[in-house]
Amino acid sequence: MGFTVSVRRSFAASHMIPGYPGLCARLHGHNWTVEAAFRTNELDSLGMAVDFHEIERLLDPLLREVDHTHLNDHPFFAERTTTAENIALFFYRGLVRSLADSPRPGPSVDRVSVGEMDGYVATYGEP
Repeated sequence: MGFTVSVRRSFAASHMIPGYPGLCARLHGHNWTVEAAFRTNELDSLGMAVDFHEIERLLDPLLREVDHTHLNDHPFFAERTTTAENIALFFYRGLVRSLADSPRPGPSVDRVSVGEMDGYVATYGEP
């Protein structure tokens, strides 16, 4: 099974879901939450699976990219709707890409969960 370590952060952004049969088709905003979980089978010499600050270092540039923006204007969403599911995919792929650029082996991205409001969460991860 191994170890899973996660960091939860937040950002504010507007969006709309064209074609949605309800209020979400209109322009509106959320205080989104993002929880990025990393997994590994090994602990480092300090007994850590992943340093929380390392996760923040990977996650924060992605957060800055979308914080206080209109998500529909972001290139990632040019051909995708701005659902919580697709926003989780945006963060997951960005974190995987950042880890691929890292010179050292280590943990992998397990999953990313995105909440648009309390109790409404979508999660993306690969087996």
